[in-house]
Amino acid sequence: MNRKLEKKIVFKGKFQDVLQEDDQLYLMHKLDKICVLPYTLAEGGLLDRIGVIKERDIEKEKDQYSLLNGFINADDGTNLVAANRILFEVIGSNVTKADNWMYLGTLDNISLGSNIRIYAVNLTDVEINTAEEVEETKKALKFDMIPSNKVAGSDDALFLAAYLRLFNYFYVQNLTK
Repeated sequence: MNRKLEKKIVFKGKFQDVLQEDDQLYLMHKLDKICVLPYTLAEGGLLDRIGVIKERDIEKEKDQYSLLNGFINADDGTNLVAANRILFEVIGSNVTKADNWMYLGTLDNISLGSNIRIYAVNLTDVEINTAEEVEETKKALKFDMIPSNKVAGSDDALFLAAYLRLFNYFYVQNLTK
């Protein structure tokens, strides 16, 4: 006998709602989310450093790496404009050269009920703004450029999936040389 699931919204927020389905709670995003994966290249075109947000995992008592992320605002115009805004909020520099940006695709997050659009941005020749207000944001978010070989230490599946897509792009590029 198939039993019908009871669904109800238990909390309405500006950006998310909390949905209860029987005894389970789900966070449902109202706005599309963008993630940004900054990187730099070493000589020879290999991935050198990856831009991350370090967050403290209290349960595991260690730092975890995650992607820069945010929601698309109504005044962003396009997803790429939103990605550049999210990056600017962290590093204080606009990356307006289209060749620096790469769309890595959309990852579905079924448990959050949303699609997440992922962009990578090459910061190799981009100056990161050191203005005081940007430094405060970077400190609050704990933004850092880590060596690419440290990415595997993350437990964030979204971050690992985005990095794998970026790594695959450069791997295929090197095969065709």
